[in-house]
Amino acid sequence: MTAPGKTVDIAPDPSALIESLRGLGYSPEAALADLIDNSIAAGSTTVTIDIQWNDGSPRVALMDDGQGMDPDRLIEAMRPGGKGPSTDRSTTDLGRFGLGLKTASLSQCRRLEVVTKQSGATAALVLDIDVVAAVGWVAEVPNALPDHPLVNDLLQRETGTVVVWDRLDELSGLVGLPKEPFYLHLEEVRAHLGMVFHRFISGDATRLAIVLNGRQVKPWNPFQTANAATTELPSERIRHAGSSFTVKPYVLPHRDRFANDAEYEAAGGPGGWGARQGFYVYRGKRLLVPGSWLGLGGVRTWTGDEASRLARIQVDLPTELDRDWRIDVRKSQAKPPGALRARLTDIARRCRNEAREVFAFRGHGPRIHRASALVPAVWLATTGPVGARYRINRDHPAIAAYRNASTGSIQPFDAVLSIIERSVPVERIWLDVSEAEGAEAPVLEAVDRAQLTDQLAALGKLLPKTLSVEEKVNALVLNLPGDLTRLKTELAHKLGEQR
Repeated sequence: MTAPGKTVDIAPDPSALIESLRGLGYSPEAALADLIDNSIAAGSTTVTIDIQWNDGSPRVALMDDGQGMDPDRLIEAMRPGGKGPSTDRSTTDLGRFGLGLKTASLSQCRRLEVVTKQSGATAALVLDIDVVAAVGWVAEVPNALPDHPLVNDLLQRETGTVVVWDRLDELSGLVGLPKEPFYLHLEEVRAHLGMVFHRFISGDATRLAIVLNGRQVKPWNPFQTANAATTELPSERIRHAGSSFTVKPYVLPHRDRFANDAEYEAAGGPGGWGARQGFYVYRGKRLLVPGSWLGLGGVRTWTGDEASRLARIQVDLPTELDRDWRIDVRKSQAKPPGALRARLTDIARRCRNEAREVFAFRGHGPRIHRASALVPAVWLATTGPVGARYRINRDHPAIAAYRNASTGSIQPFDAVLSIIERSVPVERIWLDVSEAEGAEAPVLEAVDRAQLTDQLAALGKLLPKTLSVEEKVNALVLNLPGDLTRLKTELAHKLGEQR
């Protein structure tokens, strides 16, 4: 590096800069997530959050049971950019720019108070926007500790840290809300934290409990691996810039394969099914991007659409790829390197195609991982010169059994099937489903269920006697939409009586 020439002082105005840093666009839940990152880096096992309406003047506090900080470390933690992106970090350090504690907190409040204990010794500092504007970049040593129950709790411990947001203002999403909407918004905060840290809460990463206003935050797994109808596509290990990361695509089940509507809606996640499709980018198992197509798709960039709503792709990044993936200050955006776009697009295209088949063609039998056999499809899709055609599977056990049982010519029966196939109102169905933002799972009333059970039981008599009752029920029922629990039970009873 050559010696610098004549220089002039261009130190930023503290008041202007700190107000600018406040405008980075943090939501309350994103700001809290940044604080929890610090708690994880400190080795915490429990994070306790207290958020109270306080007659329209909200106050927020977060306490962790981590290793705490000595006075020198606390000063560095309060210094903007104290530990920047070029610093080597451990795999459990979820920091990035050395700004999170300050920018996240001051995006919500004008006064940040931190109390910490290490080896029984207490240290505290306050960062006040008005003081910085008047005096410069300084933090105050408070004359008295904040009057808050979590601070009192910390004083009874050997280690830990409490962060208090005081004087929340209009930049915070928590200010200006009446009491009931305020506490309803806290449910959105709870859902967001359960999504971002689901791998920590569930124990897939270093186990962490998050308690918000006395209730534990529950994890939300985007990939619904507990549902047997979720399709897990092969994972790929991708090398880049001397490191590597894993990509694993999933296709979630059709609406019909969930036990009920409540389970289906919960699987959609915060924001719903339309918002939660695409890539899920993790850094150190902490979720950064909760569903996005990352600007991929070739000439025509993919956007969220109904046909791809069941496609979700897990990307596990190590912290050393932060720069290549352009992780932003809020740790809410990531952009893949240009050299990887073609490969990621190819992976995503295969996943989207699989998802389209499950979403748009519910007649396919569920391809359930861990199942001993596949349920034959009633409908088959073929692509020809004039586009897609849908035809009834003549080899389906129930259809084949009926054709084989016919004593006369089977041509009239095949003619009926052909009429049905050639008159499927594909465009109308697609329009109805799109306008309804997904097909509703039908509900069978008792009369309809009884009639259908009798019809299926009569058809079941024609199935090969070598099939068990369970196999007959599956052949007759598993391609049907909706909650099939009672139908399967009643049909199994009738088929059992026939044996």
